[in-house]
Amino acid sequence: MSDSELSFVIGGPIARATINRPHAMNAMKNGMWETLGDHLRAIECNRDVRVVLITGAGDNFCAGGDVKEFSSTLGMTDLERANHWMTSGDKGNQLFAMIERIPQPVVVRIRGMAAGGGLAMVAAADLAIASDKSRFLAAQIRVGVIPDSALSYNLVRNIGPKRAKQIAYLGDIFGPEEARAFGLVNWVVGDSELDSRTEELLARIAKLPQEALGRTKRAMNIAHRISVVDHLAQETIDIGAVVAHPDYAERVTAFMERQR
Repeated sequence: MSDSELSFVIGGPIARATINRPHAMNAMKNGMWETLGDHLRAIECNRDVRVVLITGAGDNFCAGGDVKEFSSTLGMTDLERANHWMTSGDKGNQLFAMIERIPQPVVVRIRGMAAGGGLAMVAAADLAIASDKSRFLAAQIRVGVIPDSALSYNLVRNIGPKRAKQIAYLGDIFGPEEARAFGLVNWVVGDSELDSRTEELLARIAKLPQEALGRTKRAMNIAHRISVVDHLAQETIDIGAVVAHPDYAERVTAFMERQR
């Protein structure tokens, strides 16, 4: 993998990750998943970065893993192949853990195909905006593997078990309106508007109160794993933290002034 195949650029409050393998539909080599996870880990405590964008160069978002790497393991013994994929998969999985863990919202911009691990990034992201020419596919079943990269976890969490099983079992390509109806993407826009609408969204998020936004993200992400009693207790702690933050006084003061 070269730096040109995956760029991560911080400009002001926005970090932009771009998968740059358009000749391969932005399929990602094994090391790229881990590298992107490392980039997210590096900005986790960077208070200057308020939102992260993940996108693909050219006409596609991400076709998942590079099938050429899949075929390169066919000469291995069964045990060697299993160890290879378990090791590389464990490293790549850190990306999806970091998407959930970092306080900054992660936005994906989808043009063209989002397949396999690309679909997993869509399912893991906080927000997703897609072109009306985008397409989606859980491709894993087509090559005899299970949904990886937390795809089965995030599909069930986002769209429910019946639809998740439909997508994962059948491996059918589906379009942007169906993805929106399922709850996988938030917005579908004309392809010519995708870039500008994404920039508007990023600018809006970048202006939100950072402490409150990060704690809101965490509260949403843990809601399905804890009881309502525990969730209320965590809310109380978070409320105490945000009202002690300078953002709170500034925004309440500004709100009151607008009411005069």
